[in-house]
Amino acid sequence: MIDLNRRPARKKRDFFSLQILLWGIGICFFLLLCFGIYSMLRRSMERLTMDYYYPFLKIARVTENSIADKVLLMQKKTTLVKALRILQNDNTILAAERTVVNDLKKENAELRALLGLGRKGTFSPIFAEVLSRDSMTWQEQFIIDKGSRHGIEPGNPVVVTTHIGNNAFPAVAVIGKVKSVSGHTAVVSTILSQDFKMSVSLPGSNSSGILEGARKITDMRAILRFLPLQSTPASGQIVYTNSFSGNSPPGLPVGTITDYTRPSAVSRNDQIYIETLIRPFESPAEVRFVAVFVKDRK
Repeated sequence: MIDLNRRPARKKRDFFSLQILLWGIGICFFLLLCFGIYSMLRRSMERLTMDYYYPFLKIARVTENSIADKVLLMQKKTTLVKALRILQNDNTILAAERTVVNDLKKENAELRALLGLGRKGTFSPIFAEVLSRDSMTWQEQFIIDKGSRHGIEPGNPVVVTTHIGNNAFPAVAVIGKVKSVSGHTAVVSTILSQDFKMSVSLPGSNSSGILEGARKITDMRAILRFLPLQSTPASGQIVYTNSFSGNSPPGLPVGTITDYTRPSAVSRNDQIYIETLIRPFESPAEVRFVAVFVKDRK
């Protein structure tokens, strides 16, 4: 038999549970409403407080600045001069430290680019650092800390890291060639040296010539001689090494043609050639790290 007394009791429990749920929802809504009203009142009070205290804070700051200015004017000239000198010394130290940091960043970039340099055909790179320069031949030659014991020989090309065109990634370019070697050092003749001679070619053509150091070092230019008359050099054009000499890997950038206007023909031994000027990618005076391409020994 069904117990009829259980049904009203169950209904009462369900109604009581529903009341509790509704009360819980109502309390949560009330708390959220109170929090919203509190947040709104707080923001309003902050704005009112800031506007209220603004004149007092402004007066205090103006007064403080005025007092500081008067105290500064009351200082003795010797005290002000001393303080100024201290500030100047601090600025000088900071400027020097900034220069050192910039130099270290540049050296780091140069070393990373050189260390990432790989083989070029049958030529392998040997990394070296500039040891010294002669003040009389500052742009024309320098001494590096690698020599014959490391496989370096006279005639080997010497390259440095540089940026060519708008390329953000560093590349390598010829800065000179080895003039003489000892066991642990080597003398490098730069592109601007009168001892420098290298066979180079114009891209996209069979035109080749001999690059020689110019006498006018201040112009930072070398002379490209013995170009055939049919060659068409242009300003900004890059010249590259070729394989004619056998001492350097072909395809290394050497420099760019500068301010080219077709010159009059030059006659040498009943042969007619043209000449143009080449500017290296880097100043030899600023070179600190180099790589020497050495041909593999059989």
